[in-house]
Amino acid sequence: MCGLLGIAALRGRIPSASMVAFENMRDCLGHRGPDGAGLWYHENLALAHRRLAVRDTSKAGLQPMFTRDGRFSVIYNGELYNDAELRAELARLAAVPDGFQTTCDTETVLLAFAAWGPRAFERLRGMFAVAIYDHREHILHMARDPLGIKPLYYHLGAHEVTFASDTRALLAHPGIEALPNLPMASAYLTTLQSTLGRHTLFHELWALEPGQRASFDATNGKFALQQFYRPQPVDALPIQPEEAAERVHEVLADSIDQHLCADVPVAALLSGGIDSTIICRQTSEHTSDLHTWCAGAAGGEERPGDFEFARQVAQEIGSHHEEVRIDKGRFLHDWQKLVSRGGVPLSTPNEIAIQAVARDVQSIGYKVILSGEGADELFGGYELSLQAASDFCATPADKRSAGRFQLDAAAWVAPHQKPHLLSADAWTGACSDQFLFDHFDETFAECQQEVGPAGTDLDAHLRFVRKHNLSGLLTRLDRSTMVASVEGRTPFADERVAAVADSLPMAIKWNGRGKAVLRDAWQDQIPPAIMARKKSSFPLPFQSWMEGLGWRLETSPFARSFFADDLRQKVAANPGELWQLAWPMLNLSLWGDAWWS
Repeated sequence: MCGLLGIAALRGRIPSASMVAFENMRDCLGHRGPDGAGLWYHENLALAHRRLAVRDTSKAGLQPMFTRDGRFSVIYNGELYNDAELRAELARLAAVPDGFQTTCDTETVLLAFAAWGPRAFERLRGMFAVAIYDHREHILHMARDPLGIKPLYYHLGAHEVTFASDTRALLAHPGIEALPNLPMASAYLTTLQSTLGRHTLFHELWALEPGQRASFDATNGKFALQQFYRPQPVDALPIQPEEAAERVHEVLADSIDQHLCADVPVAALLSGGIDSTIICRQTSEHTSDLHTWCAGAAGGEERPGDFEFARQVAQEIGSHHEEVRIDKGRFLHDWQKLVSRGGVPLSTPNEIAIQAVARDVQSIGYKVILSGEGADELFGGYELSLQAASDFCATPADKRSAGRFQLDAAAWVAPHQKPHLLSADAWTGACSDQFLFDHFDETFAECQQEVGPAGTDLDAHLRFVRKHNLSGLLTRLDRSTMVASVEGRTPFADERVAAVADSLPMAIKWNGRGKAVLRDAWQDQIPPAIMARKKSSFPLPFQSWMEGLGWRLETSPFARSFFADDLRQKVAANPGELWQLAWPMLNLSLWGDAWWS
């Protein structure tokens, strides 16, 4: 896993950042790539890379990487899980006359693009953010993986496009000013998302969306976006639960196996829930030296069963199991440090637990860890949410749009609270949340199209949860592991797994119990106690721990300008009781102060 950065200017111009400034921008990504750094600065193009060496750890994998004829260059952040398949296909096409020069998947991506052009992105199975420059046609091509595991941000200047794996690297450009995007700041309070669609928390900084590619023609300045990935519709043909379970087991086992491909040791997160247990069970069949990690609260504040369930699974599969215990002091310290260093507010409190594990993982020499993100969104694991959506679908008297229902159902800060919570200037700057309402309605309309004629209204609601939640969770994992220079991999969030899950009708996935087909597929390999365990959200008692940071709402310059005095003071005085307001408010205040105080 790595960090990438680039500036492509119009022909005849040079990048607006000097080489020294560009190198400083690159090194803002140092945590994403401590094993190597590369830079190319020539004519209208600047490319830079920080490397975390996971595949072909030799110097042959350094980037930028060029084709032998010099036509194409690439900077790439990701892992390719069909590397062997693509190499075999390229060899059959005689697209590699001199043979492969490395065993690094970066070379595979580069030569695939040389052979197939932008259509190559559709063939990549894995997680990736990639930029390829055509030095003959002078066109920059960028792409992000279908599920949005790896981030890629960009800024469109008057004569150039600047892009990076991290917004902080973009904002280190001397000519790009950090300005808050107030509609997104308000949207964050409701959603805990630092991006919605292509919108970020920063004015005129954009996110490439999952499954999207972009091109910049350096001869005329034309910038274009195109979706190269479309999710699978619900299959119109009926399927029996037994057949569905067999298909799910086969595709998921294959995905887990492919996610183990690395030239460094691979560890796994193990919470004792069904998702992490499936991953660790399958992984243990390939190694007798699996290391697993669980995080939770220290000092007797842990939730009953958290560590016990994970220990039970670890003992059964024979893993070397570690526990990371977090107390209130570490929680508050790491929270503030993560926001300051990452330059964005946190999503959920779990982000702190994940980074704590990542640091422990890195400290004993691991660079890769498996995690279970994606199972709930693909296979219907949010039981309460699905039941609420089912009730909404069955209630014609509820005149809200489906998008507005989803907005209300998942809100941390409800839209109707905003006129009282935000200052008058902030509420005006946020355009009274019109952006947020439009985004939810437009996204739900897309989901209705995606599920196809065989899909039901409830299928569309699950697809919305996937579309809205998953990229945020995957960004959370990327951010909280990469801060410790560890690569997080997600076998559930795999394009082939998603294709199978998306094709299944709702009754196969949710029958009053979430992830029904997943349970059926693995029932003989998962301990009954794990199967029966109820879903839980947060492993840390963050609600009470926030009492130690309420004062920030009184002293924060950003909070005092963005929030109305009355409610701000009430939340500052009692953040534990008003935790659903306090968590997003404190995060947004820490973020604002990091940039503008």
